[in-house]
Amino acid sequence: MPKKNKETIERMVIKIPKDIADYFRVTFPHGKRSDFVAQCILDYKQKREIEGMEEELRQAGKKRQS
Repeated sequence: MPKKNKETIERMVIKIPKDIADYFRVTFPHGKRSDFVAQCILDYKQKREIEGMEEELRQAGKKRQS
């Protein structure tokens, strides 16, 4: 039995150059494009959170050295 995703799905429009859009359509079949974009966004979000934590640790380290 497939696991049901309780999160709602929202449609959005992104504007990208035509040559990139053509490549995207050829490279990712219908139904896989959204998964790819969502994963890229989640990866970016995680990267930014890690960078934020690293910066906080650097600031805390500087304060301890003072």
